[in-house]
Amino acid sequence: MLHEDPHWHDTSEPKLETLRALAAAWRNWSAQDGAIPLRERFDPVDFPRLLPWVMLFEVVPGPPEMDLAIRYIGSEIEHYFDSRNVTGRRISEFGPIFLRRWAEVGNKVIAARAPRFFHGAPFQVSKSFVPMEMVALPLSKAGAGVDFLLLALAVRPKEMWS
Repeated sequence: MLHEDPHWHDTSEPKLETLRALAAAWRNWSAQDGAIPLRERFDPVDFPRLLPWVMLFEVVPGPPEMDLAIRYIGSEIEHYFDSRNVTGRRISEFGPIFLRRWAEVGNKVIAARAPRFFHGAPFQVSKSFVPMEMVALPLSKAGAGVDFLLLALAVRPKEMWS
C-alpha cells in the first residue's frame, strides 16, 4: 500500500493559470495597504469555472488550536475528498489528522496575511494518486484580521504529473 501524505506542501507559485488569476484578483480586492480583503469582495460569479473547486472556511480561534468551520464546499471538492454534507461542520469533527492538515494551511495563511500556494493530494479517500495545487487566500469581516480562508484547488493535468 502506498503511503498517503496528510500534508499540503508549500510551493512558490501554482503551475495552473486559474489559481494564479485568483491570487492576482485577491491582490486587487484590498482597499488599503495592509488590510485583508473583505469576504464580500469574493464574488463567485467572477470565477464560474473555479466555483466547483472552491472551499470557504471560517476561522474559529480557540485553545488549544484553531478550528475551521466549513461554510461552502464546491461539487468537485465533494467528489475528490468524499465530503458530501459537510457544510456547517467543523474540521475538528473529522479527527485530529484532518484538523492538523487544514490548520497547517490556515496558520501559514494567517501568518502571511497574503495568498499561499500548496501542492498535495486528497487524503484517505482512495485518490491519493491525484496531484493537486491549491491557492489559499485570507479574507476578513472588517479588514483587520483573518476571519475566513478561501481555498481553490485544481487537479494538475496528466502532462504535469510527476
